Amino acid sequence: MPNFTEQAIKQAFAQLIKERPLPKIKVKDIVERCGINRNSFYYHYADLPALVDSIISDVVDRLTSDHSAFSSFDDAFVCIVRFITANKASVYHIYSFVDHTVSERYLMSMCNKTVSAVFDRVYGGHKITDRDRKIIVRHFKEEFFGMLFNWLESGMKYDILAYFNRLCELRQGETQRIIENADKKI
Repeated sequence: MPNFTEQAIKQAFAQLIKERPLPKIKVKDIVERCGINRNSFYYHYADLPALVDSIISDVVDRLTSDHSAFSSFDDAFVCIVRFITANKASVYHIYSFVDHTVSERYLMSMCNKTVSAVFDRVYGGHKITDRDRKIIVRHFKEEFFGMLFNWLESGMKYDILAYFNRLCELRQGETQRIIENADKKI
């Protein structure tokens, strides 16, 4: 668990990123907001990108830590979208100004951790080979990533949940068929 100073730094950054784009946030702004000196900031983080990296990692871990409420991959996707929507300004300010390879890596990590955890929780009792498990997880991870990436690239301008709900209607039963087909192979 992060110490008090780390938490203060992260909270100050979280407040600032809601207010302005990333390039307009300086270490000076963060330390002034949380009442510490610059040395304290640099004791915990090498630079601003390291802080962003740590915060995004925390978010991914928090989002993927409790999957007890998920009964399907679809539930997991909706959870990710709701988190992004609830933090729209912050996500957009980070996504728009961070090297896309970094934001894409975290988006892919979030999708992978979520899909893997849901697979293990919901379908772990099925007799599915490790190879088929990897194929199924990869399929849904890449599907989620693609939809989220396109949505973020559009500036989150369309209703992704309406789009996703319609997609779920169109492919109703597909996931169960995939699991049943994989279960039969053993």
